Amino acid sequence: MELVYYDSRDAGGSAVQYFDTATVVSNSGSVAFDRSVYPVPWTAGDLRDGAGTSGGNSEAGAVTAWITVSDADETNDTLTTGSTTAAGTILIKHVEGSDASTCWTAGSIASFDAVSGTNGAELGPLSEVVIGSSEFETSFSITETVACADETVTIQAGDVIQVEYVDTADSAGSSSTFYDSSTFDLRTGSLSVDKDVYVMGSDMVITITDPDLNLDSSTCESYAMSIVEWDSSADSSELLSNSSFSSNPSSIEETGCDTGVFQTVTTLPVTTVGSGNPEYGESVTLTYVDVGLSGESDVDGDKLDVEATFSISNFGAIVELDKALYNWTDTVYITITAPDHNNNSAAEETIGTSALPIQVTSRAGKMCTTA
Repeated sequence: MELVYYDSRDAGGSAVQYFDTATVVSNSGSVAFDRSVYPVPWTAGDLRDGAGTSGGNSEAGAVTAWITVSDADETNDTLTTGSTTAAGTILIKHVEGSDASTCWTAGSIASFDAVSGTNGAELGPLSEVVIGSSEFETSFSITETVACADETVTIQAGDVIQVEYVDTADSAGSSSTFYDSSTFDLRTGSLSVDKDVYVMGSDMVITITDPDLNLDSSTCESYAMSIVEWDSSADSSELLSNSSFSSNPSSIEETGCDTGVFQTVTTLPVTTVGSGNPEYGESVTLTYVDVGLSGESDVDGDKLDVEATFSISNFGAIVELDKALYNWTDTVYITITAPDHNNNSAAEETIGTSALPIQVTSRAGKMCTTA
């Protein structure tokens, strides 16, 4: 296009023309999943608690996937590929070997549910991510079994999902189809704590690293503390959801919305663990039962006790006086070195309480018997 402005009298009194040109072009679009690898979905009750009890943790395991279409030719607030309620032309397929089934479509003016053997679910219009960005996104839920257009499929490790977007006007002005694909996989998790030795009553940071629990890249997931078990001579099997334990936060939460790393801070009990009493110097084993192992095709196809160990300190104590010989009017300074009672390294703590008494005795008997 060429724009001409005719100025009959410019600053010099002459008639002149001013020009500007612009080229009308089309741009090639693209489509992408939010992740290259998704965890294998599971149904509620497939997770095990730290003791290995089936269904001990009831969280559901539907995976949320996001697709983003980028196309500079589209400038509306939403992206549709038609003007009716017919299925959109953005296709999301489940691929297993040479078999590909359309399980979701997107781009219609309205969404609707799947009917197995008839059609997959329609996701409806895609919403612009940021006004003026020409990037449009939508999400869909992937459950363990999915109703597709021609069959019902079970999602397993190694399966592939593929999305295709038909751009009716690419950079050459022709129609082109753009693709992206992702796979499903299971990965063995790990469990760790931040120290090897803890003072009784101090805080420990518990970390589970397991991408299989990261179900949605836009949401920070959390799981009940029963997912971890305590095992020591104080009590051979006690879930961390037991009231003996205090955790902050009260569940084990993802450290970021797409990290697959879950943490909480748990205070070691001072008095009781379940029905037993914690002991200085004892060894403790924490257990997370992973039901999604690398090399397996299904969740709970096999399981593994993932463990982390630590010890409760038993450093003992040293009592020291500032002199070997005192006069009648001297002040006696007592120094007690007791690392086992330094529960909080950021606070000044006190001993000489009813729980941790200091007893001073002479040949006449015990002194300070009431305080």
